[in-house]
Amino acid sequence: MKDRAAIEGLIDRVVVAENFGSKQNLDLKIALLSLVLEQLKHERQPSDEAVDFETYTQCEIFADSDKLFITAPEFAKHLGAGTAPIQLQSPLLLFLLLHHRDRFRVLEIIQHFIGKVRKQLTYLDFKKTKTGVTRCFTNTRFAAKVLRAYGLLKFTQREAYKTWELSLAGFLVAAEIFHKRSVESVHWSIPSHFKEFNFDVLPEIRTACDNIDSYDTFVGRLASVCEPDAEVFKTFEPALRKAYELLPRYWAMLKNPTARKEERQKASLELIQQLEREAITNEFYEEFSRCLQINDLLAKIK
Repeated sequence: MKDRAAIEGLIDRVVVAENFGSKQNLDLKIALLSLVLEQLKHERQPSDEAVDFETYTQCEIFADSDKLFITAPEFAKHLGAGTAPIQLQSPLLLFLLLHHRDRFRVLEIIQHFIGKVRKQLTYLDFKKTKTGVTRCFTNTRFAAKVLRAYGLLKFTQREAYKTWELSLAGFLVAAEIFHKRSVESVHWSIPSHFKEFNFDVLPEIRTACDNIDSYDTFVGRLASVCEPDAEVFKTFEPALRKAYELLPRYWAMLKNPTARKEERQKASLELIQQLEREAITNEFYEEFSRCLQINDLLAKIK
């Protein structure tokens, strides 16, 4: 925001906050003024938006001693819609790995996740819809919806409606993303977005398991985010071997360029559901969860 100091100075002069104790500062005044304007808007109940968000972001705003001047652009530009939901898929998988044991509910996941990636988001990402929902919150939900549709998040009534949890395929991808991001300068980087024909999952997710070419490599990927010598890989070895046999079909479908998106989603989810019927049970997930070395992982990615 240009002329920010002058605008802050004007707010500091015109808003008087009384009986708020030690909280008397500019942040308090801005918060109170924002709430006053929200209440005023609610009480006036305008029939439509007097100005759209995109036009506002292109206005020139400055202040003098007693007035706030807002000048509309002569020619408004199309600014796009901010960060696309597909761009949030990889960092969201990483977040769900690092905070697997926190058992956050969906809204808490979104709030904490946005906190991690906020520095890379633009003001456009914080546009509010007519229902009052912030765009980046909605886009995070869309990202999770697609990941769940492909079986990368577990799909039961408990997970789908109250929280988001990684499936076995999701853990495999998240572990690879973790190892890549742990050596990068920006751990929570949002991938650039480019429109891909017929694909609605990021390339780095679709190719995350391309180098898993043996059972030992498969188990090694999972073990890389677990405590040393975790017993889960011995206890559930038959189940894991069965899962290893089934997963190549899943990865092939996830990357299939000839299938329509609807076909790919349906087949991918069916393959994960088959895997969880025949091999990977809730008992595996519970023991695997206990083996995750969360503190060590968090120490590498802030």
